[in-house]
Amino acid sequence: MIVMKQLRLAAAALLLVILSGIGALPTYANMFERIKDIYDTPERLQELQNQYNDTKEQLEGQLESQREQLEESRRQTEELLQSQAEMQRMNDDYRQQNEALIAENQELVNRMQQLEEKRKSLIRKAIWTAGILIGLIALYALAVRVWRFMVWRKQGRDGAAGRSGRTGRGALLP
Repeated sequence: MIVMKQLRLAAAALLLVILSGIGALPTYANMFERIKDIYDTPERLQELQNQYNDTKEQLEGQLESQREQLEESRRQTEELLQSQAEMQRMNDDYRQQNEALIAENQELVNRMQQLEEKRKSLIRKAIWTAGILIGLIALYALAVRVWRFMVWRKQGRDGAAGRSGRTGRGALLP
């Protein structure tokens, strides 16, 4: 049992040496890596500085292109606003012209209505005048007939019987 104990103790010591050696290697390696990193830091710092400068140049380029786009957008917006103002002025001018034309059209419609009324009035007057003239001519013709009838009756009773010996009933109406 003592041997066994010694054997166990020796195995534990051996295991401790092995484990301490395994653990020490990475520790030394990490320490060497750190020392190496300390000496390589200026190179890495230069590399990081180069990356920073590249990124900064890219961002400045993007910023400049965005500024140009913004300036172009602003210029286009100003042009659109000017165009819109000009179109508004033209629209106002057209509206005024349209209102003037509407007023002129209304005036022309009123004048056309007045002319139509005058024409209708003139036609009515012409019809009345023609009717009156026809009536006067008819009245004149009737008056002439009545006058001739009266003359005939007067001549038929007085003058025709004395001259021809007739009674006057045979006289013809002219």
